[in-house]
Amino acid sequence: MSKLGGKIIAAFATFVAVLTYLAIGAAIFQAIEQDHEIEQREAYDRELSKLLDKVDPVFHDELKAPCHMIEILEANPNSTAQWNFVNSVIFCLTIVTTIGYGAAYPVTDEGRGFCIFFALIGIPLFMACLAVYAQHTANLIRCIMKKLGLTHGLGDAQTERMQQWITMAFCLTVILTFSIYLCIMEGWSFIDSLYFTFVSFTTIGFGDLYPSSSSTDFHIIFIFFLILGLISLGTVIEAQTDNFGRLLSTISSSCDCLCKGRCFGGGQREQAEA
Repeated sequence: MSKLGGKIIAAFATFVAVLTYLAIGAAIFQAIEQDHEIEQREAYDRELSKLLDKVDPVFHDELKAPCHMIEILEANPNSTAQWNFVNSVIFCLTIVTTIGYGAAYPVTDEGRGFCIFFALIGIPLFMACLAVYAQHTANLIRCIMKKLGLTHGLGDAQTERMQQWITMAFCLTVILTFSIYLCIMEGWSFIDSLYFTFVSFTTIGFGDLYPSSSSTDFHIIFIFFLILGLISLGTVIEAQTDNFGRLLSTISSSCDCLCKGRCFGGGQREQAEA
């Protein structure tokens, strides 16, 4: 088996391991939290029925709307059907990526305990997978740029600059595409969509904005863009590693020269005074 074939198999195996881990985690979170969610929903329905029994039936519809609004404003994630399988997968993804929007969170002791265990294994596993795919993507772009450089007679410095621009363009394309998609699906302004995309891809995850679409198709595309965005950002970082290294070396050399200049200058002045 060739070296390239081995790397492809290793990368694929890592990706499958992450997907399997997310699926297993989602199934466990759903099993733990969904029962509590159903209990909350049933308790809410009972309280609402008691309230409506004391009110004239003519006003039932008018009363249900504000009651439901109060329920939403209380921001209780487990009272509005949050813990289906797809939502649980997204929740697990926000754990392993460390984004943590806060749109959903475990409320049972069992769920919180499992969350700690899941994060301890899931975060290193996903980061390893992300590093592998970011490096492979950067190497692919680097290989293509080298071939184009040889074809067009470009030097190594020009080829490296082209590679960096391509990786930046790739990341920017993913960011803009996802932002436009959110504009269309969520009705957000472009600035809000761009802000949410940036906060997500950098794993800041403030949670002040979060998509309200509940369709399975939207969630699948959301997961795809989230993973692709993290890979694209990792590719940019990978491509800029040499530049960061040179910058740090330059700063370090400047500091060394400055310190030596001060030390030697101070020594010479002391000898002159003596």
